[in-house]
This record gives sequence, structure tokens and C-alpha cells, in this order.
Amino acid sequence: MTPLKPIDHRPALSHLRAETQATIDRIARSTLNAFTSVLSEPPGLSDDTAGALIRAPLKGLPIAVKEVIDVAGSPCGYGCLAFEDRIPLENAEIVDQLIGLGAQVIGITRSTEMAIAKPTITVNPWSPGHSPGGSSSGSAAAVGAGLVSFALGTQTIGSVIRPAAYCGAVGFKPTHGIGSLKGVLSLSPTLDHLGFFADTLERMTGVLHLLMSEHRQQPSASFRWVFVEPWFQDQGLKPFFRLREQLRRSCKGTGIDSADLILPTPITREEAEITDTLLCVEMFRTWGDSLLGHPGTSDLLQGFLRRGQSIADANYQRSLERRQTLIDHLESLLGDGDVIVFPSVMGPPPRLEQGTGSRDPQRLWTLLGMPALNLPLGQSGGFPINLQLIAKRGADRHLLESAAIIRQHLIQSPPNDAPP
Repeated sequence: MTPLKPIDHRPALSHLRAETQATIDRIARSTLNAFTSVLSEPPGLSDDTAGALIRAPLKGLPIAVKEVIDVAGSPCGYGCLAFEDRIPLENAEIVDQLIGLGAQVIGITRSTEMAIAKPTITVNPWSPGHSPGGSSSGSAAAVGAGLVSFALGTQTIGSVIRPAAYCGAVGFKPTHGIGSLKGVLSLSPTLDHLGFFADTLERMTGVLHLLMSEHRQQPSASFRWVFVEPWFQDQGLKPFFRLREQLRRSCKGTGIDSADLILPTPITREEAEITDTLLCVEMFRTWGDSLLGHPGTSDLLQGFLRRGQSIADANYQRSLERRQTLIDHLESLLGDGDVIVFPSVMGPPPRLEQGTGSRDPQRLWTLLGMPALNLPLGQSGGFPINLQLIAKRGADRHLLESAAIIRQHLIQSPPNDAPP
């Protein structure tokens, strides 16, 4: 019997090293200010570890990590001057999981202050005079510009879906509680979610299926698009309404079921106040002692903390109860195969001096802990146009499957045209 020849990994390793260096070079040439730091020599490419890296599922995929997620030995300062010298000793659990799958952490991306307040210096890859959105500004800009093809972020209100939409990236927020938050900035445990950015829907789906067993459940045998009417009005929603009508026509032509839904007033009237109460109280409980009055924080952050300090515990408890009532109410309105079709953002990104954009289209789905995905679908007026897709809690894989189906019906041109 002829003995098997050992596999020669040298060509694959040479290609990986070249691709990694190309990534580092792209970041170095970029003027987006998306990164706080870049690893010029990723540890996974050492002679001792590179062989295992190219045999791993992700095969050395370079990734970026938002600075509120710990990467050992790298500056992870939460976007806040009070923590500008912070260098964690251990990786966040999600970072270790990705490294274990063969990813390479290539750099740390900028976050707004404490993932909620003062904007970053990152600019939008489609127009440097416009905001990339917040709070995962650097991760979204890096993926949207093609600097990296996958990045980590977080979402406590709209911090993945909004910047993903502004920057033209696929963005995904899983069901609340899916994915470990160990080693991730705790802002509001009731609202905090992991978040992910990818250059394509296929990459997003592939990485998440490897990363999270919760995504491996069988998707529903049927789909129904549920067109939820926005309860806020803005001229910037016109591109969304055009996409929605295109999808309606496609449903009629292909036999896919669809429905219209106007959310009950108790949901739309209360969701903003409940979110604000939970966020501010939990922020104050976690950070009030160390940051209230701290000179290294912005007035905006101080306002969140003072608001949290002023809210009575009874009001906080009522908000927790009302949140559960809203969860139960909306769950009763949706079937297992339903996918909500909704705007990701209110329109094109605002100018840098106007902030990071409205949280209105993202807030309710975060409050209720539902999985949400931003799907880029081309461009309009020089900026990306997108749909936000939302599913019932736990239906994360179903949501990913539905995004692929919707794209088939809507794409007339490449879904993620490169920024000019």
C-alpha cells in the first residue's frame, strides 16, 4: 500500500500571508479613521501556528473588532477618554470563538463613546462628509469600504443595523441572549446584543452557522412577508416604500404569502419610553459610580447617567413588565414563518455635524430582543438602500434564509456596490 503524501500547505500559506498583508495595506491607505489600532503581524501567521490556521473552517479570515469587545493586548477603550489607556489581558469569549474557527483579528475599530454617546472620528465610506452611523461606526465603515470582509460590533438600540445601512454592509443582530457577552462592554443587560457585519449575505450566513449552534435549527417550511407600517414619517423613507412595493408585486407574481400589519398603539406609543428607562437605569447602575461627573466623559453621556439616577426603581420595574407585555403581544401577532419587512434607517446618512442618525427604525426590535438583519439592495442618490428584516425570537436561521429569498426577488443590480 502506497503511503499517503503529506499535504503541502506552503502555497495556501503563502496566499494567506499575501491576502493578510493586502488587508493591512488597505487599512493603512484608508482615510476613513475606522480603526484605533491595526496588528501589523497577526499572531496566527507565525510559523508555529499558520498550518493549523489554514486548516481551520475560516482559513485565516481577517476580522475587525469593535473597541468595546476585548482583544488581549490591544487598546480597547470603549471610545471614552476615561478608558483611553485600557488594554485587556484576555479576549472576549466571542473573539476566542472566532479565533478558534480560524479567524485572524486584524485590528480594533472605533466605537462611539461607551457605545451610546459622543460620535467617533470615523467617516462614511460613501461620502466623507456624512456619518457612518453609531455606535459600531468603525466596524461598519471598514466592511462597507471593503477594508475587511467581517467585523464584530454590538447593538443596544440601533448600533449594528443603522451603521450597516449607512455604510452598505450586511448587518446582523441575533436574538437577545444568543452569543456570549463575556468580555463585552455591559451597557444595558436587558438590551445589549452582539452584532456582526459582513461584505456578503453568504459570508454572514456561513460564519454564523459555524459560530452559533442556535442558528442551526431548521428554518420554517414556509415564509410570509409581513409589511409593518412605520409609525414615524419622514421623506427619507421613499426609497424604502419603493422597495416595499417592488416586493409586494413580486409576492403576487410568485405566490409567496404576504400581509400588512399596523402595530397596536400600546406598542408604538410606549416602546421609546420603555427603552429609554431601561437603558438609562441600567447604565447608571453599571457605570454611575465610576463615570458620573468624570471629566473624561461628554455632556451627552453625563445626561444618560443623570437620567438613570433620577428614575425611581418602581418605574424601572414597571418598564421591565411592560417590555414583557409588548413581547407577548407582538409574538401573538406573528406566525412562525413570518418575517417583518421594515426600514433600516430613516433615509440617507446625516452630515457628520448632525449626529449618527435616528434610532427610531431599530429601537423596537432591540427592545423586544428579536433578530434583525440589514440587507443592502443597491444604491440611490449616491448612498446604499436597504431593507431591515426581523423575525420572531429564536428564528435566527429562518431570518437568514428569508434574506436570501428576498434578495432573489429584489436585486436588479449587485447588492453591495462598492463606495465611489
